Amino acid sequence: MLPDDDPGVGPDKGEPVQLTFDMYGATVVTRAGDTDASGAEDMAIGKMFRIYAFTAGSTNLGSPLDSRNYTVQPDATTPSKPGKATGDLTLYRGTYDLYLVSYNSSTEVPELDNTGAFTVSNGKDFMYTKLEGIVVQPDKTGDNSMLVSLPKPFTRMGAQVITTVKARNGMQPVDPTALVVNYIKVSGLSGNLVYKLNNTSWEAPATAADASYTFEKFGSNNTLDWSVKDARVSVPGVLLPVAGTQKMKFDVNLTVNYKDGNQTKTSVDSYFATIEKALLPGMTYQFDFSLTFYGAIVPSDLTLAIREWTTSSLTGEDLGKD
Repeated sequence: MLPDDDPGVGPDKGEPVQLTFDMYGATVVTRAGDTDASGAEDMAIGKMFRIYAFTAGSTNLGSPLDSRNYTVQPDATTPSKPGKATGDLTLYRGTYDLYLVSYNSSTEVPELDNTGAFTVSNGKDFMYTKLEGIVVQPDKTGDNSMLVSLPKPFTRMGAQVITTVKARNGMQPVDPTALVVNYIKVSGLSGNLVYKLNNTSWEAPATAADASYTFEKFGSNNTLDWSVKDARVSVPGVLLPVAGTQKMKFDVNLTVNYKDGNQTKTSVDSYFATIEKALLPGMTYQFDFSLTFYGAIVPSDLTLAIREWTTSSLTGEDLGKD
C-alpha cells in the first residue's frame, strides 16, 4: 500500500500501475567514457536489484514511497540472454524518480538507511542507475501495467579484481612439481564506504585503509596434479576504491611440492609482496604472480604484473616488507 502523499493518490488516478523493466541492451559503465558491450553478463539472468521510488524532485531520500526487489528474467525470444526484470512495484499515475541499486547478486540487494545512504563492504559489487521524472501510466487503455526501458546503464562503484599464480616459465633452480594456491589475502584496503542516493561518488572514507579481502576460490586446475606453469585464476572479487598512495599488501599462501634429492617434500607457506596501486571505480585489474624458486623452495624473485596498466617486478628484497 502506497503512502497518502503518493503523487498519484486520488479518485481520478485510477488503479495503481505495475512496473516491469526491460533489461535487454543495458550495460555497465566500466570506466570513464567506456561501456561494456557485453554488459548483459553484469546484470545476468537471475540477478536482483532493488528499486526505491520517490515523488519526482524529492530531496528526502531516506523515506521512499515504496521499494521492491526485481529479478532479471530470460529473454522471451533468446532465453540465453537477459530480457525483462519482474517484481511487484505498483505506483499510481504520476511523476516519479526511481533509483535502482544492486549487488549484482541473485541472493541479496542493498538496503537503504533512513539517511538515504548505503554502507558497502569489500566483496559487494555495488552498482546503481536512476530514472528521473518518469511518468507512470498504463501502456494501453484498460491495462494496469507499464514496461519501462532503462535509459541509463548501471554504474559499478567498485573495482573488479582477479588474481593469478603460477611458477615462472623456464628452468627453475629448484623445480616445483606441484602447486596449489590456498588463498591470497590483500590488505591495506578501504573499509566500509558510504554511497548516498543521487550521488556519483562515494562519501569520503571515515576510517584508515586497513581492511582486507581474501581470494579463496580458484579455478578447477588449482590442484596438485596440474602443471605448475599453468596459472591458477581466482574467482573475481570486487574491492572498494583505493587511493594510489595507499600500500596494498599481498599474502600469497601456497602449497608446493618439490624434489629434494630423491625425496618429494611439501612446503606450505606464505610469500609476501607490497605495492602502491590505485583501485578506481569501474575498472578491472588482474594481479599476476609468477614465482622463481630457490634453495629449500624459497622464492627469491616474485613478479607481480598488473594487466594492461603497469608492471612491477618485486625482487627478493621486497618480499616480506611492511
